[in-house]
Formats: sequence, structure tokens, C-alpha cells
Amino acid sequence: MFPKQIQGIIFTEVIPQLTPEISASDLIKLGSLVRKANRVTIYLPLTDAFRKIQWTKLLALEANSIIDEISKAQSPGVIVGYPYGQMKHSIAVTDSILHTKSALDSMAVFLTNLLGLSAKGGDRDLKEGSFRTAILNHDDSLGTEIQKFQPWFDELQEIRNEWIHRSTIRSMLIIGPSECGPLPIPRKDLEKGLDAFGPPIGKDRFYSTQEFLDHHYSNLVNLFNKIMVYCIQKEAAIVGQLAIDPDVEKHLAMFPLLPTQNMKIETLRSKRGPYGW
Repeated sequence: MFPKQIQGIIFTEVIPQLTPEISASDLIKLGSLVRKANRVTIYLPLTDAFRKIQWTKLLALEANSIIDEISKAQSPGVIVGYPYGQMKHSIAVTDSILHTKSALDSMAVFLTNLLGLSAKGGDRDLKEGSFRTAILNHDDSLGTEIQKFQPWFDELQEIRNEWIHRSTIRSMLIIGPSECGPLPIPRKDLEKGLDAFGPPIGKDRFYSTQEFLDHHYSNLVNLFNKIMVYCIQKEAAIVGQLAIDPDVEKHLAMFPLLPTQNMKIETLRSKRGPYGW
């Protein structure tokens, strides 16, 4: 697909291809309703949350590509050393947690504005019971759905606190067969550092990198989708239903480029994640 150009800006990454877990048609529907109601400003934090979700997805591609590299290099009797890859993997996994929490914070700011809540500053946080109660008191259906994520909010916060405020993610490269892959992530006891990696390395105590990232990404996307559906219903109640052209989603894109000279576009080289062009 050739890029779409708007006032000199070229958009090269098509959203449905990068984040198919989020309905492009719902994004288009919500955007149309919000513009019709002249409420775009209120929705800017939700747009920020969606942008961070895309970053989280790209970080997962980066981390999993390193797993693929190491797996291909391993064979019986071979010791694989890859400090640079372990560092890149650690940064990608850590950043995925940072951007996941950051996306949640953007959603909390958005919900505060949308629902007219009184929360300020750091009180606008979905991990806080008082903030979730305020949402519940304003809208029982939305608040009930959000409350279901409470165990995950706590889990995510504990991981972030350990890796950012107390220590760092610890990277242990497993040599030989492992049902959790070459760079497993402990399910608990993160505060034990490398001591958490005592054998056996099994799925009862460890995530594979993909399982870990999928676990947090699926919760993040699930929550975003629930909020989006709620907003569609809310905005439709204000302006009524709108006819949506499904072909518009083919042009729904992010990650713009800005050419500094006029040029005739003959070829688009698109690189999604760390894999080839």
C-alpha cells in the first residue's frame, strides 16, 4: 500500500496491520462521533493511550525477535553468548511495562475528564481503589468492568516498582532445552534477582518472553476496547448514529513522515519491528 499524504505529511504505518486486536472500524466510528460532537479535546488523552499501546506492541516485536535470534543460534553442545541481545531484550521488556502503565495513566486522565471526576494529579490512577470507586459511583457498568482488572493493576505496579524503583529486570540466558525459551521471566519473586532462576525452569514458575508480553498486552487491549465501546455508546447518545464508510480503515495510519522536498513516490519500503524490509 502506498502512503497517504496530507498537507505534506506522509503516513506509512497502517493501524489495522499493527494492532489488529483493536477494531479499526470502532476507532473510525468513535472518531466520527467525537468530531461531530465537537469533543476532540476531551479525547486527546485516549489518543495518547492508543499511541502508547502501539509502542508496547512494537516493543514486543523487538523482544521476541531477540528470542528468535538466540533460538536459531543454539544447538546441542553449543554455548551461546549474546550480551548485546540480552541488553536489548531487557530494555524492550522493561519499556513494554513502562508504556503499558503509561497507557493506563492516559486512560485514567481521560476518564477523569470524560466523567467529570474530582481526582487530581496522582490520584488519577486505575490502581487506586478510590479512583475506581469514583468511576463505579458515576457509572456502575463501566466501573464494574474496570474493577475486574484490579488484580492485574496490582501485578503490573509491583513489576514496575521492582524493575524501576528498586532494582532492574534480571536476564538469565538458558542454555539447552527450555519450555520457557532462552530468556524466561519469573512469575513471582522478582525481588530475589538472579536467585529467582533456580532450576527447574518450568512454566509453573516462569513465563516465556512471549507469554509475559502477551499477558500484559492482552489485558491492556481488553481494557482499552471496553472503554472505547463505552465511549461509542456515550457519544452516539449525544449526536445519534452515523453512517461509517468501512473503506476508511484502509487509510487509518500512524507514524508520519515529513519530506523536506517534493518527490514522486515510486516505492514504499515498510519495516515493522526488527524483521526485514
